[in-house]
Amino acid sequence: MKYKQYDFESFRILTIQSNHFKNVHMEINFVDDVENISMPIRSFLTNLISYTTLKYPTKRELLIALEELYNSSYYSTCSRVGHTFFSTFLFDFLSPRYVNEKNYLEKCVQFFCEQVMQPNIKDGKFDERSINIIKESKHSSIDRYKENALSYALKKSRDFLFANSITSKPLDGTHEDIEAITNEDLVNDYQKLFQDSSVDILIVGDLDMDEVVAYFQKYFQKKSIVEKQYTNVIDNAVGSLKELEVQGKYVQTQLILYLQYESLTDFELFAVSKLYLTILGSANQSDKLTQYLRILNPLVYRNAVCFVPTSKYILINASLNYKNIEEAKRNIYKAILEMEKGMIDENYFEVQKEKILSNMTMYEDDESYLIEEYYFHVLFNHPLSSEKRELIQKVTIEDVQKFAQKLQKTLIYVLKEVE
Repeated sequence: MKYKQYDFESFRILTIQSNHFKNVHMEINFVDDVENISMPIRSFLTNLISYTTLKYPTKRELLIALEELYNSSYYSTCSRVGHTFFSTFLFDFLSPRYVNEKNYLEKCVQFFCEQVMQPNIKDGKFDERSINIIKESKHSSIDRYKENALSYALKKSRDFLFANSITSKPLDGTHEDIEAITNEDLVNDYQKLFQDSSVDILIVGDLDMDEVVAYFQKYFQKKSIVEKQYTNVIDNAVGSLKELEVQGKYVQTQLILYLQYESLTDFELFAVSKLYLTILGSANQSDKLTQYLRILNPLVYRNAVCFVPTSKYILINASLNYKNIEEAKRNIYKAILEMEKGMIDENYFEVQKEKILSNMTMYEDDESYLIEEYYFHVLFNHPLSSEKRELIQKVTIEDVQKFAQKLQKTLIYVLKEVE
């Protein structure tokens, strides 16, 4: 693999040249601070831009155009990493080495740029039919978290613990937010998108990168120059332990425990945390939580552990029968305490370390993983895989113990099953 960065006045292009993939993956990322935008409007706009365009004013026409480009795929997504908001447009197409067509690569780049730069705006307004379709879709997705107990418990517990934080704010907003969005709001936000956001174009595939970059110079235009520093972490306050139990309408009880921390070193963040999470709760049934909650004591139906470094917390979840709540808590506390005391078998520790390194090798065959890792390396100074490997190999049981001692229990949330 060959990494290369191209810097221009109003945007930059990050490329990974690799012959491991049959497809080419491209992204155009508009990056902004969440404080400078309305997340519901920006999320709506991003979906709208990828739904139809001026050249392809109906979804059917757009799909036909993609079929003619050998069943290429074009779509969009929004995400928030700490205080940084990404409006991302993605394009996947067959590598030119499998296509015997003149100017195929140039046609693909031109198509991709046109989708973003030529939205379905006529007489200063977006197509109303497209707006209504996106609005209906947004209304449906906003309540999707209610479909199962876990997603409901996760949202409600975040709302409680991070009530005054961006962490609890949904990208799509509320029903009222969606209903209040006007055509004028979307047109103004499209102008703001190109004026105030910085732009990063990401490319991974078996290409002559100098050639493809020249095509982007030809077809992608952005007049404004935006230079900003972005932060990928939200500093949420770490308070004392709170317990909250609410009645639910689901057949299983959900137990969620939040562990927060003040600060971590890069070594702890990118290496030690992986050993901690694996040994605590994600080592394929040999981890402490699974042993204490399911193998040795049949207390729960499922359990999981999740690390959210952008909001500085670790989350432990268990789905269970309400009658087992207290015993499940005791066993979760037992597992956490053992991590704080460094009660980990040395041979087991080394085996898990090797498994982590092996899994990293598997991820390197995923083009989306590769480009995101490289992008975050450039944007937030995250280490690349080779650096992470070196860090992980250095981790000791004492490092994991020190990491565990930095974690503080701040919320136990119980969503009680229907009686």
